[in-house]
Amino acid sequence: MLTAYSLQLFYPASASQVVDLTEIGIGAKPLGMGSVFNPEDNSGSLFQNPAALANIGKYSLTSMSGNVMGEVPYLMFGGAYRTNYGTIGVGYINASVGGIKEATLVNGVPEITGNEANYGSGTLLIGFAKDAKWNTKVGASLKFINQGFSGAPSFEGAGGGGFDLDLGTIIPINERLTGALTLKNIIPGSNMRGDELPLAIVGGLAYKVPDRNWLAAVDLASTTRGLLFHLGAEWNPFKQFFLRAGLDQKPDNINYSLGVGTRARGFNFDYAYHTYAGLGEMTTHYFSIGYVGEEPKVESPPPVAPKPVIVKPAVKKPGKAPVVIKKKVIIPPKKK
Repeated sequence: MLTAYSLQLFYPASASQVVDLTEIGIGAKPLGMGSVFNPEDNSGSLFQNPAALANIGKYSLTSMSGNVMGEVPYLMFGGAYRTNYGTIGVGYINASVGGIKEATLVNGVPEITGNEANYGSGTLLIGFAKDAKWNTKVGASLKFINQGFSGAPSFEGAGGGGFDLDLGTIIPINERLTGALTLKNIIPGSNMRGDELPLAIVGGLAYKVPDRNWLAAVDLASTTRGLLFHLGAEWNPFKQFFLRAGLDQKPDNINYSLGVGTRARGFNFDYAYHTYAGLGEMTTHYFSIGYVGEEPKVESPPPVAPKPVIVKPAVKKPGKAPVVIKKKVIIPPKKK
């Protein structure tokens, strides 16, 4: 059952569309938040909204591994580097399914031949982002996809390769609220050997409360399968430790996710627990390791020496008591 469901997830029944791996998993941090887009994410944001690359410091690295539903090995890694002209990012995702049994029709009845096929899919992304007017960020990523079967004669040729393009922007609304918009797979037509990646338009909002150390985000995706929402939150209860939770809607069900993360010496360690189809045996554990560099140390200003107080000697004037003159002369009132 799991193999059939895994194959359905990675190789849709519609012959006019192919799988976009960036919809399945894009790092343990966003997966722990219900796959919602977080504008403060590192180079892993290349797989969701390329405009977020403009938010990194000098450079950033990320990686993730998992075994989707216990049967689909999944690997992701990426990196980004800031230049004087903008930020360049490169990422790669790979997933595969093995042990697919080959069957042929004999007098209208399917019979197992004994051969087994493997299905693999890989996506390479090259992105660029930069700052724009009014503190907005804009970005684009070009995707190169290759997927297909091997190992059984009847499966040969059921695959192909091609390319597509994503565009994204991030718009700060105020100090706490940020908006984001992503157009995914915008190149029309059959650019995958007669197939195409499904077009998706994703818009979302993220609200941050710095004094409470939490962030909440929601987005809505318009896809060929209908409207899908993602909802997630992150709480930073104490320094360098994060708790996450989210809801991830799929066409036929709503999955929930949980996650934790920590940060030390510029490294991020994140874990996500994600359900699929509401079945316990399809629960998947994801692990990510990334590097964003150490946070710059805020040096306290040097102590300011107190200003010297100049005390002038007592001055005695006729008919008046002596007083100490400090910056100005104080004359007591006359006695009646």
